[in-house]
Amino acid sequence: MRRRRTAEQAQTEILDAAERLVRSEGPAALKLTRVADEVGMSHAGVLHHIGSAERLMLLLQRRASAQVRGDLLVALASSRGEARDEAIDLALARLSDPANGRLLAWLVSTGGDPFPAVEEQGLGQIAQALEGEAEQAVLLAVLAMIGEAVLGGPVRARLGVGATDEDRAESRRWLLSALRKRVNQRT
Repeated sequence: MRRRRTAEQAQTEILDAAERLVRSEGPAALKLTRVADEVGMSHAGVLHHIGSAERLMLLLQRRASAQVRGDLLVALASSRGEARDEAIDLALARLSDPANGRLLAWLVSTGGDPFPAVEEQGLGQIAQALEGEAEQAVLLAVLAMIGEAVLGGPVRARLGVGATDEDRAESRRWLLSALRKRVNQRT
C-alpha cells in the first residue's frame, strides 16, 4: 500500500534514498527504478516529483553542496582555534569525497551547475566568516578538494602517494596550514 506524502516530503525521501545509493554503490547505482524501490514509490511517482535522472543528480549535488556550506558556516560562527580547524577539515573532507567527485564530474561534463544558486553567495559567506583576505584561500581550497574528489586517486597513483583516508587527511592538513600562513601574511 502506497502512503501519502507531501511533494516536499516525497522529494526529501527521494534525495535521501539517492544519497544512500550513491554513498554505498557510487553514481552508477543512481537509477530511478532503484530509487523508487528504496522509497516505496513507483517509477512514475519519482519522475513526477523529480523530473528526470539528470535532475535527480543535479538536486543531489546541490543539496550536498548546500549542506557542506551550511555546516561549515555554523561551525565557523561557533568555534575558534583548533575547533575551527577541525570544522574546516571536516567540510573539506566531505567536499573531497570521491563519491561526490564522480557525481560532480558527471554533472559538470554534461553542462550542469552543481552548486547552489550564485545569488546565495555561499562561498562569499564562508570567506567573510573566515575573516581577512580569504577569498583566494577559499577558491584554492574548494578547487583542490574538488580535484581530489574527481582525480585524486589517479594522480596519487602516478605520484606514488598513498590514497588512504589518512593520506588524504594529511594532504588537507597541509593545504590548510599553507593557506593559513598565506592569509596570515596578508593581514
